[in-house]
Amino acid sequence: MTPRPPLDVDGLRETLLAHARTLIARDGVDGLTMRALAAEAGMAVGMSYKAFPSREELLRELTWRSLGDLARDLDAWAARSGGDLGDRLMEFSDLHLASDAPALVAHLARSPREDGPLQLAVDAGVTRSWAGVMTDFLAARQRDGDVRADVDVAAFGFLLTAAMHHVMVAEEPFPAPDRATLARYVAAVAAQLTADGKA
Repeated sequence: MTPRPPLDVDGLRETLLAHARTLIARDGVDGLTMRALAAEAGMAVGMSYKAFPSREELLRELTWRSLGDLARDLDAWAARSGGDLGDRLMEFSDLHLASDAPALVAHLARSPREDGPLQLAVDAGVTRSWAGVMTDFLAARQRDGDVRADVDVAAFGFLLTAAMHHVMVAEEPFPAPDRATLARYVAAVAAQLTADGKA
């Protein structure tokens, strides 16, 4: 009998994390169970436990990676210059809405066994304040003359990210605006910030 090759646990973890993201996008964080994950990946449920001893460990790893991915995406967004201010602010919004990080952090934050997953990620340098990213972006646009000199970019950075937080966590009976309405709101804010009708 030929011996089985050793299990590539790192490869298995990567495969399961990719399938976990698919499950979360389709069914939400609560829909991610080890059994559902194994079914999605087309393997026996026991294989998922070889990579992650528990659902909680899987969620922690996925949250950590998702926060890192979102932070890199936001830093790349902030580093890019130019473009219509309203469009660029909507890109910021779209990056958050496309990420599973906010839902994962919210889920772990409700867990009695988790100690501030977002604070741990900030302390480790995995992510930073989204309000800080927005403030830095607006300050750069202000230096370029695209945002009026009298605008308090720290205040608007905070308010814009607070509004984004509302959009991410809003639920019935106070739903978030649809994308078209959000784009209209963002364009109105951008118009108030821009210098001499620039956008």
